[in-house]
Amino acid sequence: MLLVILLWGAFLTVLSIFPRESTVAEFEAALRADQVTCVIVFNGDPVRLRWSAGPLLWYDVDRVTNAARVRRDLVHESEVADQRPLVIWRWTSDHDNPHYPSWPFQVPFPGAPWIVGSAWLAALFIMLGAGPPRWGNRWAWFWLFWMGEVGAILFLLLEPRSLWYGLQAQQPIPRPMRGGHGCVLSICLNLVGAGLAAVGISRAVQALADLLATFP
Repeated sequence: MLLVILLWGAFLTVLSIFPRESTVAEFEAALRADQVTCVIVFNGDPVRLRWSAGPLLWYDVDRVTNAARVRRDLVHESEVADQRPLVIWRWTSDHDNPHYPSWPFQVPFPGAPWIVGSAWLAALFIMLGAGPPRWGNRWAWFWLFWMGEVGAILFLLLEPRSLWYGLQAQQPIPRPMRGGHGCVLSICLNLVGAGLAAVGISRAVQALADLLATFP
C-alpha cells in the first residue's frame, strides 16, 4: 500500500512539472467556472502560475502582469467556491531544491500531501527500524531517501526482498552499498532525472496524460 501511494504521488508530481502553455485569461475563466482544482504560485519577478483543471491536466502562465488581482481572485475563490482549489505558494528558488525530499509533502492534489508525506515517513521509519537491508546499509539508504528523491520507492521495491522475486529467500548481495556509495548514487539519480527531462520526458508525460484524460 505504501508503494502504491508513493507511486501515485510521484506520478501526480511529474505531471505538474511538465505543464502546457496557458494565459491569464484562460486561467481566470477556468477559475470563474469553478474548474480549477490546484494552483501553484511561484512568487518572484515576474509572478508565475501553474494550475490544473484536474490531476492530469496542468497549465503554465509564464508571466502574470497583474499579480495583485490574481492573488485576490485566488483568495476569493478559496473562500466561496463550491470546489475550492488547493493553492500552493512557492518561491521560484525553492521549488527545485535537490537537497530535501520535498515532493512527497507537496503533491499538488487536495489532501495528497498528508497521504503521500505520511507514506514517505512510514517508509523511512521502516528502513530505520527493520532488519539489516540487503542492498546497502542504512546510511546508503538514508542518502537515497534524502537526496535521491526516489529512495523510498526503491526501498519498498527492493527490501527486504525484491517485490517481483516472490516469497522465497533471496541470496545476500555480495557487495552491498555503503554510505558513500549511496550518496554518489543519489546525486546520479538527480542528474539522470534532469537529463531525462531535458531530452523529452515532458512530451511523453503529456501524451500519457492526454490518453488517461480520454477515459471517463
